[in-house]
Amino acid sequence: MMNTGGDVSLLSRIIFRRVLPTDVSQCYQIESASYPDDEAASKAKLQYRQHHAAPFFRCAFLVSDDGDNTSDGRTCASTSISYQGQSMHPSATLRGTIIGFVCATLCDSFTAEAMKVHDAAGKILAIHSVVVDERYRNHGVASAMLQDYILAMENLNEKGKLKTKMEKIVLIAKKEKLAFYVRNGFTVTGVSPVAHGKDQWFDLERTFASANESNANSYECYLVDSFADIDKRGSGNPAGVVILHDPPGVSSESHGGNYRDGSLEEDLNEDEDENADGEISVRGVQWMSTVAKEFNQSETAFIWPLRHDQSSCRLQDDASTPTYVIRYYTRTGVEVVLCGHATLAAACCVFHRENSKQFQKIAFVAKNDTLHAELHHPADIASNSTNASRIVMSFPWKNVTPVLPEKDREEVLSMMSRAFFRTESVQSTAFFTQRVIHIGTTDGMEDLFVELTEDGFDTLLGVQVGHGALTSWSGYSRGVIICCCSSGRPSTVDFRSRFFGPKVGIDEDPVTGSAHCSLGPYFGNKLGKLAVVGRQESERGGLVECILRQEEGRVCIVGTGVMVLSGQLSIRM
Repeated sequence: MMNTGGDVSLLSRIIFRRVLPTDVSQCYQIESASYPDDEAASKAKLQYRQHHAAPFFRCAFLVSDDGDNTSDGRTCASTSISYQGQSMHPSATLRGTIIGFVCATLCDSFTAEAMKVHDAAGKILAIHSVVVDERYRNHGVASAMLQDYILAMENLNEKGKLKTKMEKIVLIAKKEKLAFYVRNGFTVTGVSPVAHGKDQWFDLERTFASANESNANSYECYLVDSFADIDKRGSGNPAGVVILHDPPGVSSESHGGNYRDGSLEEDLNEDEDENADGEISVRGVQWMSTVAKEFNQSETAFIWPLRHDQSSCRLQDDASTPTYVIRYYTRTGVEVVLCGHATLAAACCVFHRENSKQFQKIAFVAKNDTLHAELHHPADIASNSTNASRIVMSFPWKNVTPVLPEKDREEVLSMMSRAFFRTESVQSTAFFTQRVIHIGTTDGMEDLFVELTEDGFDTLLGVQVGHGALTSWSGYSRGVIICCCSSGRPSTVDFRSRFFGPKVGIDEDPVTGSAHCSLGPYFGNKLGKLAVVGRQESERGGLVECILRQEEGRVCIVGTGVMVLSGQLSIRM
């Protein structure tokens, strides 16, 4: 059940439908073969659930290739469900076999006693089994089946035929299965008091979108100060974060399987305006752009769980690592490929939201990269703020190559003189000539890198910058980094820096995680250290620790995220 990818050829032959009385024997064979004796439901229990709670008992029915027998030679059951959207005569049948099922009953409380019987007036849907025949595991069947189940239950809730609207779906799971359920929209709420067999279990839940009308038109949203100084309020680089269940503009239901039981819901058409990503509709892109403008932060991150069918984003990670898709938009509504401080902010929100020690690592699938974030629990964070998280992220190592031609060096000095002193006088030119220690560019000529003496760096702190003048040199494409070694203010800081991005629409960035992919290696080499700490000296300021792993070509960027706001976003698509 932990596979994040999907076997398209297998999934295309699966129909998801209700379990019939004649199906119970097949379901019991799968149940008894998949669970230990002290955990497996008896055949009598399955019969009870099918009889009293039939709408909540669904299966994955694999259609036979040859129309007569399944590939494993077992006896096939018949079904009259429509297949691949074709209208079939009522007498027509398909032959195949049940390869998995989900069964649940309604109850009024999440307790072992309440879950023993089906309460038709219950508001809680308690799942008892999510199981796939061993021969068909690790092909995406479990995720497809569970997503279909969630859709069916949402639609059933909306039809108004139940005695009471369901409020949430609950279940218990062992530790090794938690990431699977988190990827499918469930939240871990803690260790379960329910005793079921000899192993420890955990409680999980997923709220129905329609359960609370006041929240039906909202999404979770946060504002986080990334790379903040824990001792200074209002520090770090703010980023917005919006957490979704599914890709914007594409419902989770369209990810759960294409063939459904028409007796419970109508088939859904694929979104006609799907974009080149194959997962986000044009409406979704427009919506994210609009929301980012409303947040008015340098970047806003949008995240949602990685689904089983996003085969282009398959990972080599441990299957227990919760994995999210992430996209970044600027305050002008423009998408950017990667943003370090928004990634840290998103990681902070996920760890805070789960409120569980089960997940120390998470992964984000960006457009061109897979980013890994790990949670740390240093004493200073734990004692000072419950809204702060210490996060370490792995980024590519970037070298600084010296600018050697004298003509280019003179042009850089001239540009700096005009930007900081609005003139190219003898005095201003002499200031930089005497105080510039090194001029270079980062890999790919992305950033101009200028190291100053510390007194030179301090002098520029009070100067009003002419940002337009910084665009005149053509030897870089993104930003200008100015920096210096620190003499010990504070003693834990090895270097200080500032970042200007006039060529990408940023006058001065509060804290720039990506700039430290070059700052860390440069000062680590200069100071002979494998770990260095920098302070970005913007108006807000922030701290960034760099752990250098040159043999891996990686820089681990460590920073603190402080959650300053959480709420519900009500801008709908």
